[in-house]
Amino acid sequence: MVVVSKQLFDAVCRDAHCSLMTHPWNESCIKACPGLYKDAVIGSAKFYSIIYLAQILMRGKKMMKKEQWIKMGEYYVRSTMLGFMVTSVGPNISCLIRKMLGDQFYSSTYLFIPFAVCGLFIYLEPPSRRGLVINLFCNLLIEYYIKVLERAGYPTVTRTHQTLMFMLGSSLLFYLMRLEGDKKERTPLFWLFTPEKVKRKTTESESPCPHKGKCEKYVAKGFATYFGVGLGISLARLIIPKISTPIKAISSIRSKHFKLAMFFGSYIGIYRAVVCYLCRKQGFDSALYALPAGYAAGISFLFNPSLGLSIASLTAAFKLYSTILYEKKILPSNIPLPELLYCFCQGTLFNARIVDPDACPSYVFNLMKSCSNGRSEHVFKSFSEVIRHAI
Repeated sequence: MVVVSKQLFDAVCRDAHCSLMTHPWNESCIKACPGLYKDAVIGSAKFYSIIYLAQILMRGKKMMKKEQWIKMGEYYVRSTMLGFMVTSVGPNISCLIRKMLGDQFYSSTYLFIPFAVCGLFIYLEPPSRRGLVINLFCNLLIEYYIKVLERAGYPTVTRTHQTLMFMLGSSLLFYLMRLEGDKKERTPLFWLFTPEKVKRKTTESESPCPHKGKCEKYVAKGFATYFGVGLGISLARLIIPKISTPIKAISSIRSKHFKLAMFFGSYIGIYRAVVCYLCRKQGFDSALYALPAGYAAGISFLFNPSLGLSIASLTAAFKLYSTILYEKKILPSNIPLPELLYCFCQGTLFNARIVDPDACPSYVFNLMKSCSNGRSEHVFKSFSEVIRHAI
């Protein structure tokens, strides 16, 4: 489907009934709500179960403590509430605004403003997770704008460009993470790996490397652990949606399902190997070693190339750098800039899913489809029919 411009929307959709635009499963705004709310609960619970399973796998031994499971359970409920509120309230606001504007839709009031307002539900997430969600949506927004620019004739971001972006982002990110190592509270950041603190040189220290034991074992353990995590995530994505037919799900495993595992394993293995090499060669540890180590580790991106991932490495590095800017009072702390940015991102992306699907990131498709338990697909199909019949 072609992008629906403001002019086309105003000409075709302004006087369309909301049952065609926001809730095609029922003509009544009120009667459409129970089914929407029910599916929003079910869909959000399913969607976040996979995300939290991945986080549990990545936390590893930290999940041995009971309080960690309690905290994870609380966070899961809060995230599910976020998904439910955004999914269910957004269409309600769209219908309400339409009534207030004389039973008319406008390009900005159809989905952008309703879901931007729903962005305020980000406060349902605890502060430690809020930044992670905001960072994700910023990545998606950048990915969307890159695709829009490519469509307009600007140079395409090739796989080589994406790889170099990821290598540079990993280099800066690991360096800034090691600089933060001595802080009591690190900046909340959901990344593949948290590097060890810089080891201070002492006379009692036998090895300059930031770990205990032999380097070979340290590198191999990192590769094996994260290979397992990547494989677990891939298999969870494959098996959980087909849990009713487990034999069929297992028999559908292919070599492509090992790409994420190879990416995770090699990414951590190369990073650790380079840091250990530099520590032993120089005789001491330094945060600067993370620059070449992160850059070299970034070549593992070729196992699992993704524009979103390459963008994420750079924005994660900027997030850590922004912490320094806040500490130096360069950025104002009395204005909720990250939350306001999230509102804009959510409104833009959810609107793009319907009116500009060709450029919208695939994650947004999956997010809306999963959290609405498929109802967003009904909305898109009905909206497409309205456009198709008009042109």
